[in-house]
Amino acid sequence: MKVPNFIDSQVVGQDGRLTDTWKNIFTQLLDNLQATVSDEGINIPQQTTTDIATLATSKSVGKIIYDKTTNQYKACIPNGSVGQWKVITLA
Repeated sequence: MKVPNFIDSQVVGQDGRLTDTWKNIFTQLLDNLQATVSDEGINIPQQTTTDIATLATSKSVGKIIYDKTTNQYKACIPNGSVGQWKVITLA
């Protein structure tokens, strides 16, 4: 989910309505939330095995992803200065 950046601009116009800039920010934020969170729970992001391999950075540590190539959930754990994706196994 891409959370929009804070925009330091006028929120409400002289007419008392949201400015177009802030309408767009709220629209983007709500669209992302609706795509990520549902009544059934949180939607885990999906990627292919190839794409997941490129995400093994320190920024990925602590994240969970669904590998749609292998139908497996993976978690990124620390491995030196980068991350390493490991399959989550259920016991």
